[in-house]
Parts: sequence; structure tokens; C-alpha cells
Amino acid sequence: MGFKKILFWLLSLPLSYFAISLFHQSYNLLNWVDFLFILGLVLLVTGCLMYVVAGGFFSSFIHSCKVFFASISKKEQIISEIEGKKDRSNIRFRKSFFPSKLMIITGFGYCIVSLFLSILIVNS
Repeated sequence: MGFKKILFWLLSLPLSYFAISLFHQSYNLLNWVDFLFILGLVLLVTGCLMYVVAGGFFSSFIHSCKVFFASISKKEQIISEIEGKKDRSNIRFRKSFFPSKLMIITGFGYCIVSLFLSILIVNS
């Protein structure tokens, strides 16, 4: 699995150089480094958000909101009395996404590479 991560990261670097041609009329190394950093930040934030949602962080919040709105709704109270109260304490809301750790590692790697290249370009 480690080889696939490294291969994905190494193949996506040249692809990002060609992707910059969609956004810039004329591009050079500095524009590519800026684009790489922005791409890394987008991947990092998206991967972290997917990791938090897939981890079930919002499960208790969603469950509490459902219980609260069910308790203030007269219609819901009547229905629950007729049907018998159901135990909803074991409900988990989990989403499965594209592997978020791969996106986090790739985004972090892009940010580090672009930071290193920026320092080299500015100092030369």
C-alpha cells in the first residue's frame, strides 16, 4: 500500500504542472509552486474534513438534534406513544469516503515541497 501512495504522489506532481496551464496564460516555476501550495492546502483541508466526518464526530450532535426536535413536536410525541418508545441511543452516522489519509498525506507533501521550492527560488 505504501508503494501506491508514493506512486500516486509522484505521478500527480507532473500532472499539477500541466493543470496550471488551465488557469494561467503564461506559467513559470514560481506560478507552479504557488499552484502546488494551493492544491496542497485544498487537499489537506478536504482530507481533514472527510476524516472528521468519517470518524463520527457529528454523530452525537445529529442524534441530539433529532431527539430534541422529536420531543418538541406534538405529532412525534403522539406517534411515539402509539408505537411505543423506540430506543435510538445506538444510532451511528458514519460516512465512508475516498481514503482521507491519502489526501492528507498528499496535501501535506505538496505544501512541504512548495515551501521548500519557494525558499530555493527566493534565495537564488
